Amino acid sequence: MDDGGASFGQMRSVGGTDPEGRAALAVLQMLQDLEPWLRRDEAAVEPGSPLAQLDEQFTAAQSVSSLLRQSLAAATDNVLALRRLLFEEHGGQGTAEYRLQTHAPYSLVRTIIECTSTVLWALLPAEGTERARRSLVLVARDVFNAASFWDAYLADFRPERHARAMEYFNGLRGTVNEVAASLQLPPIFSKKADNSWGYATKNRTQTSILKDLRTEDLPPSLMYVWQFCSGHSHGLEWAAMGGARYPDPFSESGTGTFRAGSMEQLRRICDVSLGLVPRAWDVFDAQRRVWPLL
Repeated sequence: MDDGGASFGQMRSVGGTDPEGRAALAVLQMLQDLEPWLRRDEAAVEPGSPLAQLDEQFTAAQSVSSLLRQSLAAATDNVLALRRLLFEEHGGQGTAEYRLQTHAPYSLVRTIIECTSTVLWALLPAEGTERARRSLVLVARDVFNAASFWDAYLADFRPERHARAMEYFNGLRGTVNEVAASLQLPPIFSKKADNSWGYATKNRTQTSILKDLRTEDLPPSLMYVWQFCSGHSHGLEWAAMGGARYPDPFSESGTGTFRAGSMEQLRRICDVSLGLVPRAWDVFDAQRRVWPLL
């Protein structure tokens, strides 16, 4: 693999005059700026807060705040993993080194985007009914994925437990639909002709979530950065080769070219994606607290 003349994984100095070293410094500084959010303790949902009210609506099905906390925890863990993957920091000396990783960072950034955008998508709508609808979609997505996994796994490896588990998940699907009806929303799940369960609503995919977020004050290239990271994480050549075979999506007029998988490329990806972490925490905090009337 061409890594610009250096051995794969070789440590290089952060900063300096080398463009890659400067790009590595920019990435490290972005990651360091996230430290206040990465040290967060368990964020309690205050009784009477908007998020507590959502939990009360869905208590028979699943806790919305628990799902969103899980997304924030996953985003945090992937930010920490990205920093540890890329950098060796010498705290007492104030210096750092980086190693070039051409594919793995993009898998981590992809997860950061998916988890933070899920929180933003669920909680950003100003209108309470839309927040409830989106939260219910997230609950349904979790139920659907869990049911799909346990259906196949138990059928193959624990057939004696399969029927009881499917009865449990059928009950959960029914509960989700009852909650939807109580909110005057259409059912989330529906039975197909073959008696299997499927979705009866949209906005359940990451693409749909990111399309909805285009109306919010978020980086306009977020959708494309996520798609690019997904291509990298799946080892697809169109993303990994960059301008070597396909048009370079990150080229800019008047700027020099850079290698696919370079630190400069990763810097541009992080410029778009890492700011979602504090934004997601801020929105979550605003919804989990009871604010005094002015």
